Amino acid sequence: MDDEKIKLQKSIRNSLAKQAVDFLVPFISSIVGILTDHNIDSIEVKKRLKALKIKNIRTRGDQIESSSRVLDFKIYILYVGVKNYIFKVEGLNHYAGFSFMETNKGIIVHDNVVDEPKLLAKDLKSLFTKNYKSPYAVTDVFLNFINNPSDRK
Repeated sequence: MDDEKIKLQKSIRNSLAKQAVDFLVPFISSIVGILTDHNIDSIEVKKRLKALKIKNIRTRGDQIESSSRVLDFKIYILYVGVKNYIFKVEGLNHYAGFSFMETNKGIIVHDNVVDEPKLLAKDLKSLFTKNYKSPYAVTDVFLNFINNPSDRK
């Protein structure tokens, strides 16, 4: 491959990774904020998750569980309370191999959780870990996602 094609591919990968980070950082931060809020009950947790377009929410008592797809990511949440939750984001298709998981014990981010991880998974992990901090920036990509009336129920 000539240098021009390599530069173009790298530029495209950088752009896609930046778009994903512009979405994921505020999205993940918002969900973690909900899951760790001591001032809301499980009914309010469910309501706020729905506002973030989390679907397939099942409840049993105070336990909330959801497994859904948001854009090019698989989202899994198991919430039993502020001190007992699992939140996982896995890349699909273009981002296969990327994985973010947070529990009440800590955070772990990977770029190789599938047999053949995509190059974008590594790019995404690198950029994500540089930008995931508090306070996080609310990006146009995230606001467009939240304000888009499609996918709302």
